Amino acid sequence: MARYVVGLLRRPDAPPPTGPEEAERLQEAHLAHLRRLLETHELLACGPFLEETALRGALLFRTDSLEAARRAMATDPLVASGRLLLELYTWYAPTSLGGPGAPNPSTELTFESD
Repeated sequence: MARYVVGLLRRPDAPPPTGPEEAERLQEAHLAHLRRLLETHELLACGPFLEETALRGALLFRTDSLEAARRAMATDPLVASGRLLLELYTWYAPTSLGGPGAPNPSTELTFESD
């Protein structure tokens, strides 16, 4: 077993106002940030929740350090702008999650909205 950090991204109760063009720019920059974290193997997995709730997405970091995960997300455009709030938790799970052959979906990271 090994320790990882799980991150949850939540929409705040009162997010800062953003026009549609700015929201799209922030979303694209957010996805680029997550791609970089996947490519550098700081993230094992990430993705959105499909239900329309305040809970927007989950992140699985390849570290057991809450501070390292916090630093990795500090420059995420949606987190830095206050459009998303980050919650971090230490998680105990099978070591094989981060082992050789673990999937790296960085080339498939896109955002679909209804």
